[in-house]
Amino acid sequence: MKKENEPTLFELLGGRPTLEKAHKIFYDKIYADPWLGQFFTNISRDHIENQQTDFMSQAMGGPENYYGAFPIPAHMHMNITKELVALRSDLLAKSLEEVGISAELAKRWLKIDAAFAKGIVKNSVADCQKRYFTDTILDIKDPKKSAA
Repeated sequence: MKKENEPTLFELLGGRPTLEKAHKIFYDKIYADPWLGQFFTNISRDHIENQQTDFMSQAMGGPENYYGAFPIPAHMHMNITKELVALRSDLLAKSLEEVGISAELAKRWLKIDAAFAKGIVKNSVADCQKRYFTDTILDIKDPKKSAA
């Protein structure tokens, strides 16, 4: 629990510029990944980077300016496995390290991120639901396993 006059994680990280830099590096890795990148086909990088920055800024005690969908409804049509979440978390951890974020602050960031990830993991594609009538269920398999 945050104490009176204690800086927020957002402030300790250096505010929005640090989050923007971390998310730029993070989405460079996401879009380049042969598995995770497929979930972002036809999604504007600028849009997703800004949304993630706004969302995490708010989650870290910064400005409340996120107006997008929350994690569960935004990902309900995606078969996101524990393995995908682990891969994403690893890429985020590497990105935070590249930005030069201390291990203690990175741990706090990753803890917040993991709390949201728990709500989007599915046991199977049967757990997915369309967000709207014309939606497509995304069940993208790991291409490394498909090639084996």
